[in-house]
Amino acid sequence: MLELSPIIKSLWRNKTGPLLIIIQLALTIAAISNAMFVVSERMAKIDRPSGIAEQEIFTLWMRQSSPGIDLQAVIERDMTIIRSTPGVIDATPISSLPFSGSGSSAGMRKELAERAIIYQAANYEISKHGLNSLGLNLIEGRNFYDDEVIFFERDNAPQNSVVIISQHLAQEIFPDESAVGKTLYKGAMPLTVVGIVEQMVSPWSDSDRFNHAIFVPTIVKEGSINYLVRTGKDDRYFIMNSLIEKLRALDNTRLVVDENTMEKIKGKSYADDYAMIKILMVVIAMLILVNALGIFGLTTFWVNQRRKQIGIRRALGSTKAGIMRYFMLENLVLVIVAALLGTVLVYLNSSYMVRTYGASLLPWYYIPVTTLFILIVTLAAAFSPVRRASLISPVEAVANV
Repeated sequence: MLELSPIIKSLWRNKTGPLLIIIQLALTIAAISNAMFVVSERMAKIDRPSGIAEQEIFTLWMRQSSPGIDLQAVIERDMTIIRSTPGVIDATPISSLPFSGSGSSAGMRKELAERAIIYQAANYEISKHGLNSLGLNLIEGRNFYDDEVIFFERDNAPQNSVVIISQHLAQEIFPDESAVGKTLYKGAMPLTVVGIVEQMVSPWSDSDRFNHAIFVPTIVKEGSINYLVRTGKDDRYFIMNSLIEKLRALDNTRLVVDENTMEKIKGKSYADDYAMIKILMVVIAMLILVNALGIFGLTTFWVNQRRKQIGIRRALGSTKAGIMRYFMLENLVLVIVAALLGTVLVYLNSSYMVRTYGASLLPWYYIPVTTLFILIVTLAAAFSPVRRASLISPVEAVANV
């Protein structure tokens, strides 16, 4: 630490170079801290639990456009064939798919009063096989009964039904009591809550009601429907391809297309997040590389500029380790000053993002972690030129000046 004072005086006498490095390091610390925070947020978003058996599910889309076809009979026949296929755990028709970005939402109310609070939730229409097909965990109440599943025409909708809701929605609507047995209203239609699932997600990954969902056993008889099939992980692709051929062979006038695994659907839903993560990781890598090269070049330049000084210090008894410690300590001072300046820049930027875009404030621990990382990179980049400096003999250093 006795060398700290001459180091600071030396840096101050030639302040242009160190000042530029400090600004560069400060901007790097600010940029990497914010980039790492954004990356961690996106990764946490992608890793949110869905509650469904993502690795065991695939989906098909069926469209039956022939006039006079009884769609309910077609769906029930297809479901019987699918469920009897070896390797299939369960299957259900479903109105929309999780993570698909397409579906319907429902405004739920506890009472019919006009000013009643409306709770928005994703609306899934499924059969009694829906929960098992999705792999959901029913934590309270019961599943649908056979006689509660209703196929209906759009202009002849049922007047009431039962509903299973996600735990997040149940806790928001009924925070201090069980939701099972209570009545909710979807528009004017009363729905009796018969069950609660631990977790379920909406079709929209960016929704602020991502975990709010309802299941109703009412399936509208229109021209098309999604089939959701759950199988073992290893047999999924084989069963998906064989079922497509089997269902198409039943009726060549209809479409059976858009086969997708749930992982693929989820991947598309988070495509922008994956792209952002890749871009930011490349930016972080480029910043680290540029700073490492800058530190390497500057340290090499300083060593060459100070060969006489190094020679004199060696002649006065300074060891090789002492020379290395001097230059390493010099880089440490630069990083510490840069970290202080970078901290100010980080919070100015984070505060602006909070005020302007409603983003979260950057947690404080990102700055010391980033600073430590930059310090390691800086010392590693400076090690080679500093080591060469320590090997300069006093005679050689003085003679070449």
